[in-house]
Amino acid sequence: MNDHEYEQRLRLRVGEPEYERHKELVRLLARNLSLEDILWEEISLHIRDVNLRTELLRQRNSIVRDIHTEFRALNIEIPTMVEEKTEGFAKFLEDLHDDSSDKERGKGAEESPDR
Repeated sequence: MNDHEYEQRLRLRVGEPEYERHKELVRLLARNLSLEDILWEEISLHIRDVNLRTELLRQRNSIVRDIHTEFRALNIEIPTMVEEKTEGFAKFLEDLHDDSSDKERGKGAEESPDR
């Protein structure tokens, strides 16, 4: 979703009077939500590059902190989407790590002189 789409959804969510009072904050929040989407895509693309992934996750965590602050400032509930992405990504990393471990164990078993 792009900035404009997020802004329209937030505008509906906070209502027109609040939107007019906090227009810049709503726009900043929309930009950060859009940026967080882009960072997730980049993290997914570069999942095996540990250094790049770490830097992207650091940037994403910073953006998420800003998003939480902005939602609180607007006095609206933070959507669970951000938490779901984080939980899903943690599970994905666990699965990725488990797959690597399984391959290493399988490789060691194939090379074992006992067989």
